[in-house]
Amino acid sequence: MNEQRCACNHCSCTVDANAVQQGGKAYCCEACASGHRNGEPCRMADCKCGDMEQPKESNVDNALDETFPASDPISP
Repeated sequence: MNEQRCACNHCSCTVDANAVQQGGKAYCCEACASGHRNGEPCRMADCKCGDMEQPKESNVDNALDETFPASDPISP
């Protein structure tokens, strides 16, 4: 029997008949299909893929520091 793995990058789960199909890929649950956007855990309690998918807060803060306000004039 050939088991198909969840398309979530860090997930170790296999998908079954209840797989969530999105973009031609199969995911084990809705949380994995959405990329753990709101910090939802994977459906499998022992899988920690949701913890790995969240961006580091320091990266978000750094990205904000590297932007400039839209009110800055365009240089000639």
